[in-house]
Amino acid sequence: MARNLLQHGFDLVVDDIDAAHVEALVAAGAHAAVPGPVAENLVVLSLPAPQHVEAVCLGKDGLLARMRAGVALVNASTVDLELARHLDAACAEAGILDVDGPVTGAADGAALGTLAFMCGASDAALAAVRPQLEAVGQEIAHVGPPPAGTAAKPLTTMLWFIHVAALSDSLSLATRCGVDIDRYAELVRGIDCAASSWVARHDLPNILADDDDPSLTLALCVKDLRLIGELGAEAGYASDFAAAAARARFDRALERFGPETGELAVTRIAETAAGTSIRSPRG
Repeated sequence: MARNLLQHGFDLVVDDIDAAHVEALVAAGAHAAVPGPVAENLVVLSLPAPQHVEAVCLGKDGLLARMRAGVALVNASTVDLELARHLDAACAEAGILDVDGPVTGAADGAALGTLAFMCGASDAALAAVRPQLEAVGQEIAHVGPPPAGTAAKPLTTMLWFIHVAALSDSLSLATRCGVDIDRYAELVRGIDCAASSWVARHDLPNILADDDDPSLTLALCVKDLRLIGELGAEAGYASDFAAAAARARFDRALERFGPETGELAVTRIAETAAGTSIRSPRG
């Protein structure tokens, strides 16, 4: 995302707890952040979990205390509704434009600049940041006021993870029935097939190639599924069928393979249950 902003000519200041990330972006033309007031016109956060967003933003020495009124804050992280509401209230008190803008599209979408933003924001706040968002995203969806973006993100993630779990079941059953896995994969990925989906097109090649895709870890998947459960509980509607089954599958994968394993290791649970392999014999 930072590299795409640089490539579109934006003047960029970067910060990260991993100095190597900062150094790489400075070498690409960015500036390293320094302690003190934040003078930028827009601040974008992309952090792993709610506790990181809270630690960075709130408190006496937090980000909001160092930003001037009128600056926009885009939180592209996936957080819970309670924190998103708290952040929106703190932004309003400080005169900061709040754009609750989590993203979807995976790591390769970030690299290609094809992410989708789900933005909870006022019309004025979204208009102020649209040029920057369009530099890193292909779709900017205005889904309501804050925290509508935070609500929408886990719902799209729910569909993603359900598809991954269902796809692994379908592939495992196909191999048990003697179906050629590569030909079946071609069918499922076909654009005119009712079973086709973004997950089939994006994740199936990795599954066949025995690549668990470590760009998203099982720990982060389980965190997102927990947020989905909390969202349902708050809304008074728990999706106790597909979403619950997907969460149970990912929980088992986390316990078996460890938190830093790539997300697609979840497909190995279906393989083990079926006693078969859904990896392509032709690679």
